[in-house]
Amino acid sequence: MIQSFLGLFVPLLIIMDPVGNLPLFLAMTQELERAVQVRVAALACSIAGIILLVFGLFGEAILSFLHISLPAFQLAGGFIFFIYALQMFQLISPNLKSSPEEEAESLRKTHIALVPLATPLLAGPGAITLVLMWQQDTSRHLPLWLLACAVLTACTSVFAVFALAPWVRQALGVTGIGVVTRLTGLLLAVIAMQFVIDGLTRVLR
Repeated sequence: MIQSFLGLFVPLLIIMDPVGNLPLFLAMTQELERAVQVRVAALACSIAGIILLVFGLFGEAILSFLHISLPAFQLAGGFIFFIYALQMFQLISPNLKSSPEEEAESLRKTHIALVPLATPLLAGPGAITLVLMWQQDTSRHLPLWLLACAVLTACTSVFAVFALAPWVRQALGVTGIGVVTRLTGLLLAVIAMQFVIDGLTRVLR
């Protein structure tokens, strides 16, 4: 049970990348009071959690309606995760998550907790794909309540980093944030390859 929980929680937290997204969060909330920053972080993480839980609950119906098999989703998910890993290494542009126009507009608006923080930054294609994949893979024996716990724990962890943003940035510095981001990118690349291997194994059986 613990292994199943960690198998979803760890890659989900890596994909949500709270440390790597910290500079963007600070840039979007720098003009807000400290209490308002914490409320924005709480709202963004709550909305992201709701989005992921909705896909966790109804993902099977969605995939069944679209006639999408698990191996196809594993292969697509592996490629998506690998792209995220390349973003963490800064080998490709990070604007696949949100465009410069979206980010610029969000800096001037009050709904930044929803767009782009909650989605697509936290509950983006990678996180949604991961939740759908785990929900579909019966071999992992992950009940819905455990999936919900993993999602909520990941969102709570992201909130903790965002709520403590000034201290985290001061403790890690720009170099520290870059190192953590690249290490998590390496882990995500390995996870991506494992998903591709699992998908190919199912196809070739």
